[in-house]
Order: sequence, then C-alpha cells, then structure tokens
Amino acid sequence: MKLDNWLAQRAQSCPDRIALICDGESMTYAELEEEAVHAARRLAAWGVRRGATVAMNMGPGKNKVILIHALMKTGAVLLPISPKLSQEERAKAIESCGVSIDLDEPERLTRTEADMPLLGEHDMADPHCRILTSGSTGRPHAVSLSYGNHLFSAMGSAFNIGVDPSDRWLCALPTSHISGLSIVMRSAIYGTAMVLHDKFEPAAVAEAIDRDGVNVISMVSTMLLRLLDEGVDISAPRAILVGGGPVPPSALNEALDRGARVIQTYGLTETCSQVTTLEVSEARRKVGSVGRPLLTSHLRIQGGEVLVQGPTVSAGALDADGWLHTGDVGRIDEDGFLFVQGRTDEMIITGGENVMPGEVEDVLVQHPEIVEAAVVGRPDPEWQQAITAFVVVREGSDLDLDQVRDHCEGKLAAYKIPKRVEVVEELPKTPSGKLHRAALLK
Repeated sequence: MKLDNWLAQRAQSCPDRIALICDGESMTYAELEEEAVHAARRLAAWGVRRGATVAMNMGPGKNKVILIHALMKTGAVLLPISPKLSQEERAKAIESCGVSIDLDEPERLTRTEADMPLLGEHDMADPHCRILTSGSTGRPHAVSLSYGNHLFSAMGSAFNIGVDPSDRWLCALPTSHISGLSIVMRSAIYGTAMVLHDKFEPAAVAEAIDRDGVNVISMVSTMLLRLLDEGVDISAPRAILVGGGPVPPSALNEALDRGARVIQTYGLTETCSQVTTLEVSEARRKVGSVGRPLLTSHLRIQGGEVLVQGPTVSAGALDADGWLHTGDVGRIDEDGFLFVQGRTDEMIITGGENVMPGEVEDVLVQHPEIVEAAVVGRPDPEWQQAITAFVVVREGSDLDLDQVRDHCEGKLAAYKIPKRVEVVEELPKTPSGKLHRAALLK
C-alpha cells in the first residue's frame, strides 16, 4: 500500500489552513510545504539520500519541523537526538544507530539545492524514524518506526478523541521523543494546526489557550501538577491527554473539579505513542485508568504483564509470540479498562512481600505538604529491600518520617509504609519528562 506524502497532500487540499504556530508566527500548509521542499533539496545537495539515517540534534522549533518534513521527501530516516544528552551519550547513540549524516548544525546547510526528484509517496513499511527510548528504566535504545506505524497511531487517536479541521494541538513535549514527534506527524495527517513551544511554561500554556485557541494538549504528570499549582485555567480545551507515567488520582480529580477534560493515556515508543486513552466521558467514572485499547490495538495481561499487538507496534519490538512484552504491570477491569500499576523491574520485595512503587506514591502525594513522590527499594539486611520514599515538599515544609508514616497508616498495609524518607528539591527526570527511577538507586 502506497501512502501520499502527508504534507504535500495537505498543501494541495487545504493550502491556506494553518499548519504550525511557533514563536508567535504561523505557517500555512502551502508555506510549510514550500519551505520543506527547499530544505529537502538542500539536504540532497549535502548528500542526504534515501535510506540514510540522519541524526538531528535540535530543540523544538519551526526549523526542526521543516527539516522533519524535508527528510520525508528525501526518503531518509530521522534519528532525533535530545539536546539534553551529554556528548558521550550522543556519540554512543550516533555510533550504535549507524548514522550516515549528523545534522548537528542545520545552519551549515548551504543555499545550494540539488535538482533531483523528491519522493511523493511511501510504502507502509518504509522506515520513517528511529527513536531513542526515554531511558527511564536503563540505557536508551533505538526503536524503528514506519510510516504505517504513524498512520495507524493517528487513526487510533482520531477515533478516540475525534478530529476537527479547526483543532490546535499544543506540543510542549520534546520532539526528540515519540510523545512530541507524534503530534508533528498527526497534525500533518489530520490537516490540523500544531502549536509548538520550545519548553513547558504554565504562563505560556495559559496564553496559548487564550491567544492561539489551543483545544488539545499533551503533557506528562509533572506538567499537570504545575498547571494546577499555579492556578492556570485549563477548562477550555476539549481534551488534555496526560501520559508518560502514573498521575496522582488527587490531581486528576482536582483538574476535573476545575472543569478540565483531563484523560489519562498509555503508550510507548515501541507503539508509536498511544495504545490506550481514556474517553472524556469516562474521565470521572474511571479515574486512575488509562482507558481501553485504541482502534487496531490489542491488549492482554500475561503473568501480570501488559502485552500489546497491532499495526502501531514497531516490527522489531515484537517477541517470538508476535506480541510486544511491555515490561509494565497492569490489570484490565470487568469493563475492559486498563490500569497500569508499574514496571515489572520496579517491583520491591520487602520482608517477603511484593510492593509496587506506584501504589505507595499515590498515597504519599495525598499528603498536603508533598508535591511529588518517588519510591524505590534500597538494599537492607533486615528487609531485603527497604521501601524508601523521595519527596518534593512545599516551600517552608518541615515534613519528617514520622509524619509520613502517620499519613500512610490505615491507607497502606504496614509492610508498604516507607522505612525511609528523603526530602529532595526535585526528582530526576528523563528528557521526555518521565521519572528516572533508576537514578534514585545510585
């Protein structure tokens, strides 16, 4: 099956529709297509060819979006690299991924354009990009995603939250990860506008809602907590998708009480973003759930682990049984809604009992003085692993271990209550905004 170049098709069908809003400027689909064509010819003059892996070390911005679309016109494979990586990490990624061209300084591209035909269509199985996983559970590795993966991912999301030509989807997530890159791709597939921010700032989100008419937002739990803490009015968007890990039920309920249409979503790099997303109509009834499987995605629980199958899954990520073994622990309730409880490799064994960190974290953040919490198991001669909590507290708080234990009493079994509590200024996060739990074990 052949797929038209999505940007070129949109430039023909809706040339005057806004495609991108960034840094206070907007571009129509016709303007974005024109810029992408010129950039593609400059890339070709620089030696970029079909099938070549091109590393792109840039933060979010208009030029990056143009280059992403330009690479599609050459048939090259995108490898976006977070500018937050160290030089050593970056070098390892480039070496392991067989990079042909390192586009570390886009301004080095000359104005010379190669006179060569550009690709107008792709096969479903053609590789579009290689994405480095977030590294939240260890060393990042590259996942290859095809054009078909992106198409079916966009379809699944569309059938869940709907699509309107006037939609404006805010992306304040890293475009070097699938969470942000998927918005770039979906916007072109849908023919809708993407509002791109180079970083997350609550005041900028409020302005984007009021000034730019943003009505769909993707974020991680930390972003939602900051918006609530700073009193930003998020009641206008028709959908606010929160992913990248568990969200405290108290925060979800608070957002719903403020009139926000907040829904949890679950996805992985290997699934080209979303696997399940809660419907807006179910947000209150199923607080804590990440929803039912999206169109074409299939789930099952095997030994407590979440397994995924479908056309959004990277072909290289499938196990011998034809399923993606996610490493996530979860359950599916009687209505078919998925609840993700943590990672199989995060399980804490303390005194012979198994404890999932997320269960303890959900209780900790209910304490009025605790803003964020992360729980790990530290080696202990008596308990095998002692449940240790790292908490970020409100300014001026003098929270101590006894207060935390008193708070957990009656809410958790005695063996789940933290044995140690460490107050920290912030929790370690990956470039995509996920909790970097492994860093707490060092």
